[in-house]
Amino acid sequence: MLISLIGSAIVGYLLGAIPFAYLLLRSTQGRDIRHEGSGNVGAMNAYEVTGRKRIGLLVGVLDVLKGAAAVGIGILIGQGHFAPAGVAALFAVVGHNYNIFLGMRGGRGLAVAAGAMSVISPLPIILFCLMWATGYFVVRRNIHVANVAGVLGASVLMFSAPKLLLAKLTFVAYDDPMQIRFLVMMICLQILVRHIEPMRAFFMPGGNDSNE
Repeated sequence: MLISLIGSAIVGYLLGAIPFAYLLLRSTQGRDIRHEGSGNVGAMNAYEVTGRKRIGLLVGVLDVLKGAAAVGIGILIGQGHFAPAGVAALFAVVGHNYNIFLGMRGGRGLAVAAGAMSVISPLPIILFCLMWATGYFVVRRNIHVANVAGVLGASVLMFSAPKLLLAKLTFVAYDDPMQIRFLVMMICLQILVRHIEPMRAFFMPGGNDSNE
């Protein structure tokens, strides 16, 4: 099991570290996304830097797919066990957020996390969307505030979700419901850390205009 966990971690990290936003802008426009806009290597900054929704959407889809692929390989490595799949999911987000090939620069992990969890369980995605909408439309109408509300809400609600609901909406067999709850919490933590800077900018004077 230890070997499968290590293998899943390596595969997850390397897949997560494929910097689609960086590669796409570099190859098509000769631009380094790390030094433009928010410096974030992700779909939103790719869209904001280029002004082209098509590019932002393409980056987002590719990031979702690499998260899903990481978990799929983790399932194969672990022969269907939850732990290797979960490790692959977590490290895919880590690889995306802290990319060793880009000087530890990266994105914020939302698209990768969505792709990974779509293979494991759609429940955290559903909870995230509900809380995201609440954060955006009710609280501040700011994407970063909504993202933080989404990940915090999803993490908390996963711990109160009925075991039967978890079982029905989880595609990878687990031994204990705490496994998936802990996984979601760890992924949410990774995403929250990457939102510290934009949230600080938002709540500082003049930060209301920052949506990068």
